[in-house]
Amino acid sequence: MKYEDITFKMLGTKRQRPMMVSEFKTFRKNLDMKNYPDDPHKYTKEFIDYIDQWIKMHKCVKYFGIDKFKRKDAILGTTHQLDELHYLHRGKIATYKGEYKYHRRLTDFKVKQIKHYEELITGDVFIVSYPSCITTNYHKDFSLLLDRCIEYKIPVHIDGAWFGQCRNFQFDVSHPAIHSVSVSLSKALGMGSQRIGIRYTHDPPLGPIKIMNDFNYANVSDMWIGTECMKHFGVDYWWNNYEHLYKKVCLDFGLIEADSIHVGMLDKGKDGINPYGIRTPLRFLIDGFFDQRGTDKGLNEIEKNERVK
Repeated sequence: MKYEDITFKMLGTKRQRPMMVSEFKTFRKNLDMKNYPDDPHKYTKEFIDYIDQWIKMHKCVKYFGIDKFKRKDAILGTTHQLDELHYLHRGKIATYKGEYKYHRRLTDFKVKQIKHYEELITGDVFIVSYPSCITTNYHKDFSLLLDRCIEYKIPVHIDGAWFGQCRNFQFDVSHPAIHSVSVSLSKALGMGSQRIGIRYTHDPPLGPIKIMNDFNYANVSDMWIGTECMKHFGVDYWWNNYEHLYKKVCLDFGLIEADSIHVGMLDKGKDGINPYGIRTPLRFLIDGFFDQRGTDKGLNEIEKNERVK
């Protein structure tokens, strides 16, 4: 098979898979267990310190004001923070319409979804991916949304799952409306199966994440793999290495460039701009490997039959 054999129909339409490259898998397989932490119970702090510095060293994507948060905890991917928020604030969560589908899955598709910030009211707890999984960068009038959340006492929680794979994004997380920021390594370094990251808070709620960290229940093996990957691959991995290939894929398939490495946009006029997953052609250029997982045929049966709305 050749790159030219990949057609537009092979792009991801139902679920845009994050990028993966063979280099990630090869590196993890060759890790030397002799370097495994001598004292796993003390390793959480080492991981937290390293991922905190890794986040701050990025240039293509930036969180300003992250040092304003007093507490840093290890988490099992950003979904760990989402799980806890839904557990602690059952029935009160609100998101943008089109946000990460996980919120709908957790609530049998009953989660409150807004199109405009004025729909937020006292009692809501607002979760938003930022960089956005809807736009790949910013939301219009987001500063007004944050100000409204202060006025109506609505806590805001930032899901930074896309941090590390995006570009052209800078955001000050020190706004008083923001109660937490979580970042994982899943999409930045192809570690979706490892489920590891960091949560920043001012005053952590009494919940699973605080208990896991206070009692050293953290996932040391995945923290260690994550630290080794961060040391080896560094920051801004995707754009430093593959921006030229990303541009080629978007040009070849008639897509508008986005600010996330695995997505290109198609302008459908009155229907708006729709995202298409470009993992399959981009990975073919990088690895010479046809990755069917990036196509709609790569969905499992649950994904194929999942409700749309």
